[in-house]
Amino acid sequence: MAKRKFEFEWDALPAETPVYFLDLLNYRSISNSIAEVFNVHHESPQLLLIKDGECVYEASHSEISAEDAAEQMTVNS
Repeated sequence: MAKRKFEFEWDALPAETPVYFLDLLNYRSISNSIAEVFNVHHESPQLLLIKDGECVYEASHSEISAEDAAEQMTVNS
């Protein structure tokens, strides 16, 4: 449901925004590494906004929103 909501709001993101979806069932070790590198508690589903090697925004479950992410991108410019 969170992924569908995000995809529905997709147009809110700047066109050049790189977006990656991680399949946790097949790539759990990568998810664990991401949580460690960016010092975030793993959630599923989860949105991380990474800028200059740091996680500047995170949301999980029903809080995931492309519109909120786009707003955070302008705040963290």
